[in-house]
Amino acid sequence: LKMTVALRLLQATVLLSSTQYAAAYTPASMSNSPRWSSSSLFSATSQDVDSTTTAAAATTTTTDDEDHITTRDLLSLDYIRSTLIRQEETIIFALIERAQFRQNRQVYEKGGVSGLEGDTSFLEFMLSGTEKLHSAVRRYESPEEHAFFPHLLPEFNDSMEHLDYPDLLANDPAINALNWNPILYEKYINVIVPAIAANGDDEQYGSTCVTDTAALQALSKRIHYGKFVAESKYLSNPEGFQQLVDAGDAEGVMELLTNAKVEEQVLTRARLKATTYGREPMLSSFPMTRDASNGGNDSTSIIAAAAAMAVVAAVEAMQDSTEDNGIDKIKGKVDPAIIEAIYRELIIPMTKDIEVAYLFLRCGREPPTEYAADRMSIDVAKLSPRKAI
Repeated sequence: LKMTVALRLLQATVLLSSTQYAAAYTPASMSNSPRWSSSSLFSATSQDVDSTTTAAAATTTTTDDEDHITTRDLLSLDYIRSTLIRQEETIIFALIERAQFRQNRQVYEKGGVSGLEGDTSFLEFMLSGTEKLHSAVRRYESPEEHAFFPHLLPEFNDSMEHLDYPDLLANDPAINALNWNPILYEKYINVIVPAIAANGDDEQYGSTCVTDTAALQALSKRIHYGKFVAESKYLSNPEGFQQLVDAGDAEGVMELLTNAKVEEQVLTRARLKATTYGREPMLSSFPMTRDASNGGNDSTSIIAAAAAMAVVAAVEAMQDSTEDNGIDKIKGKVDPAIIEAIYRELIIPMTKDIEVAYLFLRCGREPPTEYAADRMSIDVAKLSPRKAI
């Protein structure tokens, strides 16, 4: 009852002020803003950038024609900073999509689905076929993309022009070859899927593999941004990293690149987004209120309902969804605590493992064996969602 009263008060407040806000938030007021930030050089101080959301330091190019964006623009530093935030939505939505199906372990077993050529699983068949198609249109020319089955990709036939990508990373074949997809693939199947999908089999094998493919590609893109993060941090302190690498101090490198405070902000944001996206709109709780002054437009009521839903999501995100605390358990498509755990125990650690390996190679040494692409430096066999404060 108290929650309902509070939400009604919030709705009334938003209704009173939404007209003023809506007038200010118009395309006309935004027309003078550049498509990307005008900064031409990114300062990698790690003070305002997260250890998992830093972009590489390099000069960017701009264009006077905002209607024409080149490939070089799309991999500019401004784009990298913004895309890391957007990837959170992509990952969370992909996991929500996968959670609608049961675990369907048969799709992960070699020979589990009959009729496929060779000794392969249904997911391997679907994922490798998708990668072959995407390779034909140059997806894996991009330094931000990494195939799960690079050895199966067809040779580029030069029927399409090569894309012009900026040199944001160190020009080293060993760095280009860094690919953490083997361990990501294993952890996705054995750790993430059991955490987000119900036990059992619903025979929706094709749909399951389609959602698996989308989730794996989104996760892969996210963790491999660690290369851009590492390059940025190296350029901010080359002497410090070189000294640690020369001493073989992998723990020191990890400590230097870690920003615990901002990582915690990433976790909070992931949990809040998962709470918001993983619930149905509360339209029945917020009847539309037509405003005669604007011709009966329902936009103010929609704004009020959206604002109230955001408050509910924030409150629920801070509640413990794993135990009975006198409040109804959060009813969502994926437990927000699980999404947070995926970021805390898998996405961020894998990203940082890539950073350590990159920095060792950047400084001229092979990374320690615990930072090889077929393992995690700190292994995770099962997620441990933490209670909300």
